[in-house]
Amino acid sequence: MGYGVLRFLNLMILWVGLGVLYLEGRADRSVLWQAVIFSVLLLLGLIIEKITDYQGDPLLLATVQTIVVIGLVFLTRIRPASAMRQFWWASIGLIAFYFIIWGLKDYRKLGRYQYLWGLASVIMLLLTLVFGVTAGGATSWLSIGGFSFEPEELVKITLLLFLASYLDEHEEILRVGTVQVGRLSLPDGRTLGPFLIMSGFSLGLLAAQKSLGTALVFYSLFVLLLYVVTERPLYLGISLPVLGVTGVMGYFLFHHVRVRVSTWLNPWIDSSGGGYQIAQSLFAIGGGGIMGVGLGNGIGAFQVPAASTDFIFAVIAEEIGFAGAMAVLLLFLIVVLRAFRVSMRAVDRFGQILAAGIGILIGTETLIILAGVTKLLPLTGIPLPWVSYGGSSMLVHFLLLGILANISQVSADRPASKSKERGYAL
Repeated sequence: MGYGVLRFLNLMILWVGLGVLYLEGRADRSVLWQAVIFSVLLLLGLIIEKITDYQGDPLLLATVQTIVVIGLVFLTRIRPASAMRQFWWASIGLIAFYFIIWGLKDYRKLGRYQYLWGLASVIMLLLTLVFGVTAGGATSWLSIGGFSFEPEELVKITLLLFLASYLDEHEEILRVGTVQVGRLSLPDGRTLGPFLIMSGFSLGLLAAQKSLGTALVFYSLFVLLLYVVTERPLYLGISLPVLGVTGVMGYFLFHHVRVRVSTWLNPWIDSSGGGYQIAQSLFAIGGGGIMGVGLGNGIGAFQVPAASTDFIFAVIAEEIGFAGAMAVLLLFLIVVLRAFRVSMRAVDRFGQILAAGIGILIGTETLIILAGVTKLLPLTGIPLPWVSYGGSSMLVHFLLLGILANISQVSADRPASKSKERGYAL
């Protein structure tokens, strides 16, 4: 099936969903006009791809657009006013995606500014800590002239670029080590120092902001990407006890963490208070059954707090059922697997690491938020990529997708270099 056909199927999903909601009186014409603009941009992008003979991975954008339209339909169902803004951000995200593909031209230019990316990450987190606005127990927002955004979303890009360029430069020493400690061969302080300083500053600032969900995502990214590049179980062995110790410290230092843990362990003790969110989420998911109650027929959109952000997956599971929820998970799995495929075909080591990092980031975010919604883990409050309401998240994840597509495009245009032969475990 041509990927052009997939784009038209995405438009069909969008307009059938919006049509059902419009007939039920849950969507007004202003939302439909926003959908028209988004649809035109989607088709225009497809035409430009044909004209410019885009050779990158054909399934990446098509799969993400399916995720996006599902999110837009359900946001319209939950909160039309938020859906209107989300349509704008989705349209801006599409434009940013194409700008990265054809404006950047070659992603390898990004690898030249290793320490600039690291410094930018620390500065953005520090500014958020000093001047940020607190919401939901975490200081994650900056407000400038009435415009609010989450700098930690942008930090995902700058941090990934720092990690990819750093690991590309120091891979051999990190893999083999230069200092012997008993039977272990470890990297020297000069090599490992920048990585430890960067990770320590980032995680420390996030902890100070009480943005522990994002801290968990970043920590997972640090550890998993380091392991993927070096293939040394030693790093995993060291990271797990550190995670356990910091988790215990966070539990005793932050009241809202203790509340979330106790709610996670037994939400039914206070199901009308602190456990209300997760209890209603579980009721909604369980009520959906296999095929769901139908779009617009569920009660989770009104009963579940933060249904448009943290708990949107619960509404999806209720209204299109277990089958639909698994289909959404499969779409995310396809994106992650295609990211690893792009990684293995990249023409240089920097591109391999960067593409793998994007796949790890998206996969980790998805698993953590869905585990929180289904009570497998304490709720972290991070958005589900491309689905949850949030302009910062939507734009940043489209930028990450653009970088991934750029790597794929460059790999198709140029033969693989010798560095590609140095594979790594996935």
